[in-house]
Amino acid sequence: MELNTTSEYPVFKEVQHPAWMERLGNRVVSASEAFRLGLAWLFELGIQPEMPFYLKNNLGLINRVTFVSLLLSLPGSFVLMLMGFDHPFTLLVVSVLILCSILVLNVARQVQWAQALFAFSPAATLMTYLLVELSSGGLTGNLLYILARQGVCLSLLLPIFIYGFEKSQRWVTLGECVIVFLAFEIASLRTGSLLFADAPPLVRGFFSLLSVLQLAGLSACVLYIQGYTVRHDQQVAKTAEKLQSMAIHDGLTGIYNRGFIEQVVGDAINRARRSNTPLSLLLVDVDYFKQVNDTLGHNVGDAVLKRLVKLIETSKRSTDYLGRWGGDELLLVLTDTGLDGAHLLGEKLRQRIDSHVFPSNVHLTVSLGASAYQDGDSLPTIIGRADEAMYRAKQLGRNRVAP
Repeated sequence: MELNTTSEYPVFKEVQHPAWMERLGNRVVSASEAFRLGLAWLFELGIQPEMPFYLKNNLGLINRVTFVSLLLSLPGSFVLMLMGFDHPFTLLVVSVLILCSILVLNVARQVQWAQALFAFSPAATLMTYLLVELSSGGLTGNLLYILARQGVCLSLLLPIFIYGFEKSQRWVTLGECVIVFLAFEIASLRTGSLLFADAPPLVRGFFSLLSVLQLAGLSACVLYIQGYTVRHDQQVAKTAEKLQSMAIHDGLTGIYNRGFIEQVVGDAINRARRSNTPLSLLLVDVDYFKQVNDTLGHNVGDAVLKRLVKLIETSKRSTDYLGRWGGDELLLVLTDTGLDGAHLLGEKLRQRIDSHVFPSNVHLTVSLGASAYQDGDSLPTIIGRADEAMYRAKQLGRNRVAP
C-alpha cells in the first residue's frame, strides 16, 4: 500500500482591504498615539527629575485630579441641579477657572502656587458655595447639609495630604484646617443652618466638636500613612544604596571590586581615545603575601591588606581609581598620567610601603608593573602589559617598579 506523502491544502487569497479603510485605520492609530502622548504630557506638568518623590507624586496627582475634575464638572453641575441646589452653574464656572489656573501654573513651573491653589481651593469654593446656599434658603434639607459638611471635612484633608510630607508644614497646615473648619461652623450657624435648629447651644457646640474631632482623626490617619510611606521609601533607598555598594565594592577592603574596576578602565580607555589624553595603569602585587597568611593567620593577613589599601589611597589623587584585582593584587587607574608619571607614583608607593610598619610588625614589599595607553588598546591589552611588567619586576628581584 502506497502512502501519499504530499498533501494539498486549499489556497486562500489575501483579502484586499479598500484604501479608505487603511487610511482610516492609520488615522485612528495616529489619533490614539497623539492622545496618549498628550495625556502623558499633561500628567507630568511641572515635574522635575530632581524633585523629592512625594513632590513628584503630589504633582502627578494634582494633574490627574484636575483633568478628571474638568471632565466631570459639567455632569456634576447637572447632578447638583437635580439635587435641588440653586446655583450649580456658578459653581461650574468657578471650578473650571480654578482648575485651568492650576494647569497653567504647572505649565509655568510655579509648583508652589499650583500646590497651594489645588490644596485649598476645593474647600474654599465648597464652603463659600454652601454659605451662599444657606443664606439664600437653597439648602433646606438636614441630610443635604450633613452631606455638605462631610464634603467640607474631606476637602480639608487635601491640604494635609499635599503638605503632610514636610515636617515643617505638617502641624501648621493641620491647625489652619481646623481653624477654617471652625470658622465655617460659626458662619453656617449664623446664616441659617436648620440642623438642630431647636437644640440648645450646648448640643450644637457638642456637634461642632465632634466634627472637629472627625477632621483631626482623619488628618491623623493621613499623616500616619504619609509618615509610614516616607520611612518605607527611605528604607528602600538605603537598602538599594547598600546593594549597589556591595555590587561594586570589595567586601574586605572597601575599594572597587574587579568587575567594576574593569568598567572604570574601559571608560577611561574610551575617554583617552576621544580626548587624546594620557592614561596609565599600575598593577600592585604584594611580595610573599602567602607567607603572612601561613605564619600569622588570615586575620592578620586581612588586617595587613586593609592597611595597605589605606596607605595607597592616601597617596593617590582624587581623580585616580583603586580596585582589588585579585587576592593580593591591586590595580590603580591613573587618569591624565603618562608612563613616566605612573613610574614616579609607583616608586613613591614602593618606598612608603617598604618603610611602613604594618599590623603585627609585618614588613611588606610590593612589585609594581606600569603600562600606558597606546592607540588601538583595549582592556585586555593594556592590563596585559601591566601584568607582564609586574612579573618582570618580580623576576628582577621584587620590591621594584617595572615599566
